[in-house]
Amino acid sequence: MSSEIFIEHGTLRMNDPVISAVATVACDTQPGVYSVERTGPGGPAKGAKGDIWVTVKVADIGESERTACPGKVAALPPEQSEERWPAGDFWPQSPWDVRTFRPGEKVTPTGSDADLGYGDTLTSAGFTEEAVMSGAKAVLRATAVVRCDAQPGLFEVRWVGRDEVWARYRVAPIDEVARQACRDQVAKPAGGQPAGRAAWLVGAAAALAAAGVGTHVLFRRRCGTSH
Repeated sequence: MSSEIFIEHGTLRMNDPVISAVATVACDTQPGVYSVERTGPGGPAKGAKGDIWVTVKVADIGESERTACPGKVAALPPEQSEERWPAGDFWPQSPWDVRTFRPGEKVTPTGSDADLGYGDTLTSAGFTEEAVMSGAKAVLRATAVVRCDAQPGLFEVRWVGRDEVWARYRVAPIDEVARQACRDQVAKPAGGQPAGRAAWLVGAAAALAAAGVGTHVLFRRRCGTSH
């Protein structure tokens, strides 16, 4: 999402049950009505414009509030990149669809054959071994097992031979008794599973939301030059 009043582009992310974006409006934005455009990843191409999606009315603020604006904005928490998708959806729905798994748990990375090919290999420091994609009918899957000695934290999944993060997941902490009982397994191919919903979002209604300073408002004001 882009607008001349935003400091940076806002990114639509799934936060089940809605899709939302956080955008920051410059403190020096003049009162008025402004358009918000929907673009592809990374914002519009140079010299190009996106599709007008919504309009936003920016209210006037008093001098004292404008003076306090920079300090309030500096105290705002950073935008969270992680997304929260419905638990029943295939994983991953996006590179930031972070699910939580336990050491020793078997997981099934799933993707579209538009992005992955049969036999493509996925690797992660938290997997016991590389996972190989297989399947048919436009949906490909692999089976992986989380290492018993994987420490709690965020892990990346990458395609072998490509400098690209394809998925992320979080390893949950377990107690020492559970860790001692855990045994690393060798994953079996995931072929033969029925095809399900595609791993991309189609026709979802999007809601643009942002947390304000102290209260919930449509946009956050921030000092800086408007873009």
